[in-house]
Amino acid sequence: MLFRNLFGFELEETKGEIVFFKIFELFVIFAIMHLAWKWGAYIPRISDVVLPLGIAQYVDITFMFGNTAGLVNAGLITTLLLIGYFRISRFAYFAGFLLVHLQYAARFSLGEIPHSSNMITMALLALGLAMLAFTDASHRRRFALGFTYFYVGLGYTLAGISKLGGTGLNWADGRHLWMWVNEKGVDVLSKTGAFDPNFLQELVLASMTLATLILAFGILTELFAFLIWFRKLRTPVILAVLGLHVGIDIIMNIFFYLSVMLLVVLGLPWSKWIDRALETPSLQSVSEPFARVMIRFG
Repeated sequence: MLFRNLFGFELEETKGEIVFFKIFELFVIFAIMHLAWKWGAYIPRISDVVLPLGIAQYVDITFMFGNTAGLVNAGLITTLLLIGYFRISRFAYFAGFLLVHLQYAARFSLGEIPHSSNMITMALLALGLAMLAFTDASHRRRFALGFTYFYVGLGYTLAGISKLGGTGLNWADGRHLWMWVNEKGVDVLSKTGAFDPNFLQELVLASMTLATLILAFGILTELFAFLIWFRKLRTPVILAVLGLHVGIDIIMNIFFYLSVMLLVVLGLPWSKWIDRALETPSLQSVSEPFARVMIRFG
């Protein structure tokens, strides 16, 4: 049942599902390109490895520091992603994934590790594995999306388990949220010279009950995020996770923009909406040519 919900290789594929996959694929490609060039521009400013990540534990990556190697690597990543999208080589996405990992290890060798980039890079891994493991285009699409839904659900659920493992049920104590809001206030104050809490922050700081309820919602949302694996529950669960991110942004001024964008792509019923557009006479003149272009490189 779980395998069928995640992959559904035996299910008939609609035009809307094919177009949706191409939207997902293009989003991943442009997100990775954005990160690769952003990191490539920063890497020359680094001189030492403070925290060896991934391949940096086994290979000296300092050859990328102080020169244009990061930008060259970004160019190679961009080329491989385009080769992969146009299906020129089935190895291109996976090779691009390996170079992205090298770029990541170099950029964050100073110790700061973001969350959004991990999710997007894993989506690229899903595309790479799909291209390597399957020859049938439909199976590739099913696997790439299923793998992505699997690790997104697993990642959020493990995040919730880690919180409980560290502090137990006490993690949802509203005083913890007070502390985090005030810490962020200090950060904002040091940068701008003033900190004016917004309406929700004021409510949270005024009520420990509300603060506790918000944290309880957050931890429960993470713990049950694995329900993304099931088709019928996918949209409401992802909407709950999006609500979690909105709360984090408003209350703590932390916005995981690529994670949120990926959840929007994965969570809304885009394929059904596209199928309806293709079946609506008034929209067919626009939707049909668009669908044919998107399906061309399936």
